[in-house]
Formats: sequence, structure tokens, C-alpha cells
Amino acid sequence: MKLHRNARAAGLVRYQPCRAALYPLLLVLITILHSPTAAAEKSFKIAISAEPPSRGNPYATTGTTPSFFWTSMYDALTNIDNEGNVQPWLAESWQATSATTWQFKLRPNVVFSNGEPFNAGTVKAVVDFLKTDRGAGMSWARDVRRLYAQVRVIDELTVELETVEPNAVLPAYAAWFYMAPARYLNEVGLDGLAQNPIGTGPFVVEDWRPGRVRMRKNPTSWLQPKVDTLEVLFVPDAAARMQALQTGLVDVAMTLGPDDIPRLTAAGHRVAMRTPTRIIGLALLTTDESSPFKDPRVRRAVNYAVNKKRLTTVLLGDLVEPASQPASKLAVGYNPDLAPYPYDPERAQRLLADAGYPDGFSFLAESPTGGLPNDTVILQQIAADLAEVGVQMEVRLIPFAQLLKATIQGAWRGSALLMDFNNRHADALRPFTRTNHSCSGIAPWYCNMAIQRVIDQARRSADLDERTRLTRQIVRHYRDEASALWLFPVVGIDGLAKRVTHWEPWNDHLMFHLVDVE
Repeated sequence: MKLHRNARAAGLVRYQPCRAALYPLLLVLITILHSPTAAAEKSFKIAISAEPPSRGNPYATTGTTPSFFWTSMYDALTNIDNEGNVQPWLAESWQATSATTWQFKLRPNVVFSNGEPFNAGTVKAVVDFLKTDRGAGMSWARDVRRLYAQVRVIDELTVELETVEPNAVLPAYAAWFYMAPARYLNEVGLDGLAQNPIGTGPFVVEDWRPGRVRMRKNPTSWLQPKVDTLEVLFVPDAAARMQALQTGLVDVAMTLGPDDIPRLTAAGHRVAMRTPTRIIGLALLTTDESSPFKDPRVRRAVNYAVNKKRLTTVLLGDLVEPASQPASKLAVGYNPDLAPYPYDPERAQRLLADAGYPDGFSFLAESPTGGLPNDTVILQQIAADLAEVGVQMEVRLIPFAQLLKATIQGAWRGSALLMDFNNRHADALRPFTRTNHSCSGIAPWYCNMAIQRVIDQARRSADLDERTRLTRQIVRHYRDEASALWLFPVVGIDGLAKRVTHWEPWNDHLMFHLVDVE
């Protein structure tokens, strides 16, 4: 990863669709979208799978889905392009001045939509606010406390961030740290920001109702959009998003499935696939003495038993390849020397017999539904493959809130949980730092003190080359020890209507200022 580089345009990857109509929901969408004033303006409409649970407060969660929407209103200090390079954004440049200090030179003449200026004092005020009790409980507040010891204003457009410990990839983490106006944030707090969000981004909220937000071009934004209005619909059902696109109710439908591709292309629409930033896997409970996954031979056996190439070919349309490790190819620390576990059911049976399970065993796996294309069918195929070697996997679908509880608190009800290893910071080390993927979590499902010492050493390294080398060692360990059933990168398929002339997400950030339509 390069920490500073000129931005370059990313090309669209074309593909295409399937599914049935949900007429009652479509009637609601028609009512929402077809307003009398829409025809006079250049408008853009998009259907997203989920509404941010914290509404307009960008500090409450670090989840991927809310970030799709927040980039319409907010900007961060940096951005990450589709090659994993950190790009200037609200900060024009940066440099490490010591092992624990970074200086950022900020973009001049940037103002928030309420007229407040953006400057070095803003960055300090936001960090200081999130470190107080008023920021308690916020996901980003926890990250701020872990990352930053203090912030110093050098001059109006120069800010110095002192970190708690060395961090060689801090500029990449700044790509997810959205800025809010200091005076307004202190006046209204996070609840006020949630109800009436104010940022420097290309759009401002005009009307927010359950299920949809209408926004208008922000005349003061340094990123002037190409359309006058933006309408965001939160539509959990993928079939409804698909139907809304087909009937012309939206211009872009996010997170569709490979099965939708043929129908969309046949109708003259297009499909773009976002750059994968997450690796999906079935995390295995290894810290429970009664769990069969305590034995690494059993964990390796399930990796050999599942035909992952068939999953990616038949159910994901060959859009991605099976994962070789818990790291995306663009992340710092990705290890190019690793290969996916091959499909070898005979070897799986030998390993199971060696581990004392010649007749197999049964276990419960939990999974949310709707977050991945064909996720239910994929789980069924995994269960079928495992059954061939005598392992019986019962699948229990859980709501997303239960998944969060399981991943944060370790509140598992079974022995396996479908989850991702998120590299959206272009950092393969991130999933293992202070999370339950390692000993540093509050309720880890995998803990090995030997590799934990390497994780801690990599996290504290101020040298990018050393951090990269150590992270490659870490992902090799997790791959070889099979802490999870490694599956594939998360597929992000977006359907584009014919009238869309430009659609260019970066690293799961939607670049709303670049969107254009006929």
C-alpha cells in the first residue's frame, strides 16, 4: 500500500440478474419516488440494503453497510482507492514526524453545510468530544481512545495526531474517521447530529422518513456533485431492490446476486462489482474444551471437505476465487505465497479419524441471512459437503443484531459462526487487533499466545515493511491452523440502470459526487 498517491479513475466491471416482483412494496416505492418536482431536476436514486441504525451519527458503528450512505454527507481526512492506496481527501498530505506522531496538512477553504469552517481545530474538537462521556458507547469512540493519545493544533491547516502506540498505517485508518462541525457537535451532541446531520460532503439532508432519505446538492461542498438531488431508499429485500431497478424506480440497486446478472444485461442494464475488501469464513469455536474444533486436525478436515471452487463457480458466477487466507489482495500483509485449501474429502476423512472422529460429529452453525448473495444456498451446500465426510452441520439463521452480539461479546449458541474478516482499512492485521479473532478479544474463539505476541509486535511497529512482514506471518498462521473455514471474498454486485453514465465506488466507499446520469 502506498500512503500517498494521485487518484485515478476506476473502470466498471460489467455483469448481470433474476427474481420475482413484490408488488405492494413497489407501490410504496412509486409513491415515494415519483414526486412532482423530480422531473425538473437531475436526480439520482439508489436502493441500499439497510438503514444506518444510528441514523445520521457516523460514530456509532464501523459497519460496512452504513458507510455506503454516510459518504453522501460526510468526508474523512483520507480515502482509499480500489488499488488499496491512501488518497488525499480533507487532508492534502501527511507525514510521520516520530514513531507516534503524524502531521496532516488540511485542505483549505472547506466549510460545513451549516457554514462552520473545517480546520485543524475541528479535528481536535471531534477527537476530544469522542473521548469524553458524551461519546461513550460509540464504536469510533472506542477506536479513538485506542488510537489517539492527544491532538495538537499546529496552525489553522496543520494538525498533529499523537498515537497511543506506533501505527505504520494510520493514514489508512483516517479514511473512516468522518468529520462533523465542532461547535454544532458540542451544542447538539450525537443525538442531535443523528437527527440533523451536518458535514462537508456533496449532499445535505432535505427530508428523512422511515425507509428513505431525500437529499439536495450541498452548494458549499468542495466536492460538487453532478446531480441535483439524491434519493436513498433502504430496501432490505434483494428481490425488491432488483425489481425497483427493473421498473425504473431507482438508478442503482446495491448488493444483488449473481443470479440477477443475466436478466439485467438482457434488459440493457449493467452490473458493477465493487472491489472486495472482506473475506468471508465460518469462524470455528476453538477455545471451548468440549468443541471438536479445539483440535486443529478437525479444523483442517472441514477446510478440505468443502468444495469452495464449486461454491464460487456455481453460486457466485466465478466473480471471485476461493480465499487462501483472511486477507484481501489489496491489504497490507496479504501473503501471495498462500493457496486455498484444495477439495480433498479423503484427506478430510483421514484427519477426522486421526483426531478421534472416524464417524464424524454434529455441530451447530449460526448465520445471519441476506447479507451475501445466495448465502442460504451456500450454507446448504457447505452442509452437504461436510455430510459426505460424516460431519453433520445444523444451520440456524439469526438476526443481524444477534450476530453483532456474538462477534462483540462472544455470545455463541453453537460451534461456528459465519462472519467476515474486514480489510477495508487496507490492513490485513486489523481483524486480529483487540477482537475475538485473537487472544486480545473479550471472549475469543481463537487464542494462541505465540501468534498473539507477533500480533502485538506488528500492531506496535512504526515501520511499514516490518508490519507487512509480520502480518504475512500472522495470516499464514491463521490459514495453516485453520481457525476458520475459509470461503471467499465478499461479492458486492450493484445493478446500474441504462441512464447511469458514471458509477465509481472506492473500497466500499460510494463516491456520490462522481455519480452521473443521462
